[in-house]
Amino acid sequence: MFTKDIISWMVQSTKSTKFYILVAAIAFSLAIPLVVGAPFLIHVLTLIALFTIYASSWNLLASSGQGSLGHAAFLGIGGFVSSLLAINLGIPPIIGIFIGGVFSAAIGFLIGLTCVRLKAWFLGMVTFGFAVIAETLVSQFDEVTHGILGFRTPLLVPSGLPFYYLAVLLATLSVIVIYYIMKSKIGLAFRAIHQNESESRMIGINTAKYKLYAFVISTFFAGLSGGLYAHFLRYISVSIFAAGNSFKPLMMSVIGGLGTIEGPIIGSIIIVAIDSLLPNIDKFLQPALSPLFPAVSFVGPPLRFLGLGVFLVIVVIFFPKGVSSLLHKIHNYFRAETKKANNIERK
Repeated sequence: MFTKDIISWMVQSTKSTKFYILVAAIAFSLAIPLVVGAPFLIHVLTLIALFTIYASSWNLLASSGQGSLGHAAFLGIGGFVSSLLAINLGIPPIIGIFIGGVFSAAIGFLIGLTCVRLKAWFLGMVTFGFAVIAETLVSQFDEVTHGILGFRTPLLVPSGLPFYYLAVLLATLSVIVIYYIMKSKIGLAFRAIHQNESESRMIGINTAKYKLYAFVISTFFAGLSGGLYAHFLRYISVSIFAAGNSFKPLMMSVIGGLGTIEGPIIGSIIIVAIDSLLPNIDKFLQPALSPLFPAVSFVGPPLRFLGLGVFLVIVVIFFPKGVSSLLHKIHNYFRAETKKANNIERK
């Protein structure tokens, strides 16, 4: 029965506009490195693909009415587990990244068992605390993890185009899996809990069970992205648990559009682009901006954070539903205009 539902959803999806947009986006992402083969561009596009998985994992958790302020814990667990398995046990890295995802999901399951009954931001504080605990434990057992100074991770696939195409493949599969989860009865329960948990409980939804499902699925994809991220950088240390890595998927989801499939993708493109391009712009702006920041030797980091902050404020104020809502309005506008033009031609 479940298989028939999946096949039915897949057939219906091929008739939707989003399906063709997805196909076009995949074709574009595969073709652009061949047209513009600059190493920097491939590096940025690879980061976008990796953070698409990571942000989508956070967005899935948020769709069930839960919030995480410590998702970097699961990003780091996935990265360390996959890397250490490859180094110490000789497990192929491509298998290790999935084992890292499963290990992250197992930790997420244990945390979820005790925390899913908490309200969203109480859970957020618990996950933030867990990220600090994870960083501390990795540092404490440095003789095993080698996390304080960090270490070079094994080669997953050659850098450049091979790694980029692997990242695009896994990002595409992850987004598709999350999409079908959100379209299933499980996703319907997630949205019901997000809208009103008390009413969901009254109509017979086991809210604790479904919130646990969301937590486990989310932490699996976070761990998967962590393994890819560590192998992409070819280096991992306790810095992966930094608070900035916990806030990035939140910003990407909010900027792109909470609760939407395309939101984390759009948010990843925007945040990674801003984060990657502003340091290069700083080289040209530094002579003019350095008098404004006399106490800062490098103007780049403040300017980058300023750019992200300003953009986030603008989006939250003017587009509370994210940039995807603006794109939907533009799409609906042109669709309405096309419909009007067709009606005039018929008359």
